[in-house]
Amino acid sequence: MRYFIFNTGGDWDTTTLFLNGEEYPASRLFVRLETGRDAYGQPTRGGLQNGGQMEAFVLPQDGDAREQAIFPGRIDFEFPMHKITVENDTPNFTIEMTRIILDGKDVSDEVTDLSINIDAVANEVEAYLTLFKPHLFAASEMATYNLL
Repeated sequence: MRYFIFNTGGDWDTTTLFLNGEEYPASRLFVRLETGRDAYGQPTRGGLQNGGQMEAFVLPQDGDAREQAIFPGRIDFEFPMHKITVENDTPNFTIEMTRIILDGKDVSDEVTDLSINIDAVANEVEAYLTLFKPHLFAASEMATYNLL
């Protein structure tokens, strides 16, 4: 099983990526997750239980190298204010079996979107997580965590 660790202090000099304990030089790290929606395209209660789609890969620095899939495996994202773990060890990647941990709390049933794009070549950085928080007697809410 692949085990990636992405760590950043918020700038390029403090950003590293490890694969199974060894530094892994990469030009891009990309993870995009969107969970299932209702008939109107709106997020609903249930998170990953609703299915969805995910694309996740690392592009090595070697110019001739091809994208390397992250899953089946695990990746820890260590940002200055938050830590996120995304894990799926099913051989054929069943999205409903994905677990997402935010700062020690399992948010797999609340997540609606996760987008992480660290592109050193294009000097682009984007990282956010959106959770659906249903309430019994009040309107449900969306909470977006900007990770960088």
